[in-house]
Amino acid sequence: MGEKTGFAGMGCGLSGNNRWNGAGPRERLLYLPCIYRNTGIDIPDFLATVDVDPQSPQYCQVIHRLPMPNVGDELHHSGWNACSSCHGDPGKSRDFLILPALVSSRIYVVDVASQPRAPRIHKVPPLGISLLFFLIFPGF
Repeated sequence: MGEKTGFAGMGCGLSGNNRWNGAGPRERLLYLPCIYRNTGIDIPDFLATVDVDPQSPQYCQVIHRLPMPNVGDELHHSGWNACSSCHGDPGKSRDFLILPALVSSRIYVVDVASQPRAPRIHKVPPLGISLLFFLIFPGF
């Protein structure tokens, strides 16, 4: 109990059960992928930034919307550039949110470090990258 678990002891995975019981710092912002697929609304999906700091006057409000540049992506299962077990490691930080899209097979890399309350798209790798490595379901 309390030992690092994961891939070949490389730090991926949880260290004991205390990772989920409030041992780390409380999140102040949440990033939520919001999709329009099958709604009849023909505009791009967006990433909503929600203020979850109980001391903030904007608590539980969407404070920013980052629209994706394309219609019909269907954002799905976001992740970080560093895993949760890296919390407390000064050499690793969650600076980028990875947003794959199911239908289009695009991958958006969103910079959440420069302006956490108003993130921006950092990079969109070429479509062939996601298909080559089977990172997301290709929209065939």
